[in-house]
Amino acid sequence: MILGISTASLFGRAVTEDSFEILRRLGADTAEVFLNTFSEYEKPFADSLVPRLCGIKAHSVHCLGTQFEPQLFNPNPRVRADAESIFRKVCCAAFILGAKYYTFHGPVRLKNRKYDYDYDKLAEQINRLTDIAQSYGVNLSYENVHWTYASEPEYFSQLLPRCPDLYATLDVKQAVLAGREPLKYIEAMRGRISTVHLCDVCKDGSTALPGKGKIDFEKILREIDREYPNMRLMIEAYSEDFRTLDELRQSYEYIADIMVKIKK
Repeated sequence: MILGISTASLFGRAVTEDSFEILRRLGADTAEVFLNTFSEYEKPFADSLVPRLCGIKAHSVHCLGTQFEPQLFNPNPRVRADAESIFRKVCCAAFILGAKYYTFHGPVRLKNRKYDYDYDKLAEQINRLTDIAQSYGVNLSYENVHWTYASEPEYFSQLLPRCPDLYATLDVKQAVLAGREPLKYIEAMRGRISTVHLCDVCKDGSTALPGKGKIDFEKILREIDREYPNMRLMIEAYSEDFRTLDELRQSYEYIADIMVKIKK
């Protein structure tokens, strides 16, 4: 397995273009590049990032999906078309950065009610988006997020067989926040996981750096390593989860030590 850090972990501390030098100092050589806003989806911005990578390998690209990803499933064709134009810009940015995956959130759950999904209809649009992404040399990787459609393992069990070229991103923290066991998502995503996001959750439900909460990362990573020995693991923390960069470094080293232990 290969360990990296998402630039999202530095949100509010460093702008995207300055993040890679910081990640390099922390010991990382792999990253998920988080693009924060519409101007960062533009080709000139992506081009400007390439000489700033500091040798960091961009494994995947993520974006603030609530800005447009739900609209990709809107019944109004004009709304979908506008959202698709932004989607294509993110795919192009991923290509420019050499990233092979686009971490995707998709539609969100806005109301506190039971949602009944038309998986065939969802799959039709997701397959279209997958084709668009692949035309840029990028793979779409759908992430489990507790406030989106993709909150439960069953969503992936239903969707992935209908979307043969779709990948999945396992977010361990999001699984816990959804009240589900992360290993259930590994089973549901079987054979399709491209990326794993690592962040911890405390007993009170707040987030924390890996190693500072209640999640048993050794148990989870042992399970992942059995099927995905080359998996990319990305620490994706929130800015309020740590005070100093040294704390982030210590968390990175904590996961790195677990990886060594697993391989012995």
